Amino acid sequence: MMNKITFHVPPLMWNQFQKAMLANKRKNEEVIGFFFCDRHKLTKRHSRYLPQAWAVPGPDCYEYQTASGLVLKQQFHLYLLETYLKRGLDVVHVHTHPGRSAPHFSSIDDSHESEYARFLSTAIKRKPRLISGIFDESLHQPNFRLWNRKGTEVKPVEFYRSWFEIAKATSSNDETELMFQRQAVFGDKFQKQLAQMKVTLIGCGGIGAVFAEMLGRLGVRKWVLVDSDRLETTNLNRMPGATWEMAERQLPKVEYVKQLIKQIYPTGSGVRAIPENVESETVKAEIGASDLIVIATDNHYSRQIAQELAHANSRPLLCLGTHIDIAPNGKPRMYCRVTLPPLGGNWCLMCGNIINLQRAALETAPRAIAQAAVGYIEGINDPAVFWLNSICASTGVGVVQGMLNGFLKIDSGLDWIYQFPESQWRKTDTDYLINSGCYFCGN
Repeated sequence: MMNKITFHVPPLMWNQFQKAMLANKRKNEEVIGFFFCDRHKLTKRHSRYLPQAWAVPGPDCYEYQTASGLVLKQQFHLYLLETYLKRGLDVVHVHTHPGRSAPHFSSIDDSHESEYARFLSTAIKRKPRLISGIFDESLHQPNFRLWNRKGTEVKPVEFYRSWFEIAKATSSNDETELMFQRQAVFGDKFQKQLAQMKVTLIGCGGIGAVFAEMLGRLGVRKWVLVDSDRLETTNLNRMPGATWEMAERQLPKVEYVKQLIKQIYPTGSGVRAIPENVESETVKAEIGASDLIVIATDNHYSRQIAQELAHANSRPLLCLGTHIDIAPNGKPRMYCRVTLPPLGGNWCLMCGNIINLQRAALETAPRAIAQAAVGYIEGINDPAVFWLNSICASTGVGVVQGMLNGFLKIDSGLDWIYQFPESQWRKTDTDYLINSGCYFCGN
């Protein structure tokens, strides 16, 4: 089996990079740009490269720039070396070839890149790897490869303008499906990407069910549903489409949400319902093959496991949650929180105080110990209402759409908190969440 190497650039970052490249390209002349990446070894046969920074040299950085080739000034190479490469980041350098046909590497490309790959492995202690890429002059058709450290062999690299490993959508003259005509404003490519995505949803309760219903109707058809709970009468105030009959026979929540998806797509969907806890081996295997992990549970232990699995598999993790309590003046306070840690690390759910390891440990303790430790009151559960869950779930769906369309800046992650009755969204400055000593994501 051939090794799989993938290179992912979030849509907004790619748009910025592409504009900078085109702005510095004069007529019929090649142009070059650089990405600097963290490398994630997902399995023995799959490595993923995620950019942490990019640079496009201006016209004054070139010794010469022509239609047949280009040479950068030594000062610019030194800048890249000191700023990025000595940090241990791998480098992707991208240049264009004239014309709009599918590009191919030239013998000159082979010679220069081979020499550069050897230089990186001998001159820099951390031995960064070199990925090279070429595009046509409009930066639409790509061709990428990874050099070995000796500069003697290359392997193909799959390029995605997304965090997700979804096939590149091709243009089509077919009419948009009737179901999605009202959202055609977002483009045919967006709709095809949704149809190709595979989402693992952990927690099929009041938030997870609404999220699945909404994202399903937006266009996602491939799901892995994880929850060991069953429907009860107390769920009926916040589970769309749930019936008394379902609660009476204690239908597994994953089967209930599966029915929601199947009602949208009687054919053409793929839904795996797993009525188990998140730490099961079945769940771990499915997460590795998913494009997005969504955690919508109400306990710290499941968030901890989901965070560890997302980090191990280098998958984006979207966390959804709500909270209701009573203020000292007797008035209710209601919150929902939507959090998306950055895929490459820097901060995570624990950095944002969404995971408490002590609470997570108590949740796995014997019931009597857990009850005594948290002051458990029999029959009193966390309050929840449908409309607050819906705000949280629908915002989460909007974040997914923003990730695909590229109109949300997610490179540094996001953390949004809605507060009612003030009806305000508060957006965390994620720079304050970065924690190099974190249990999960610290370096």
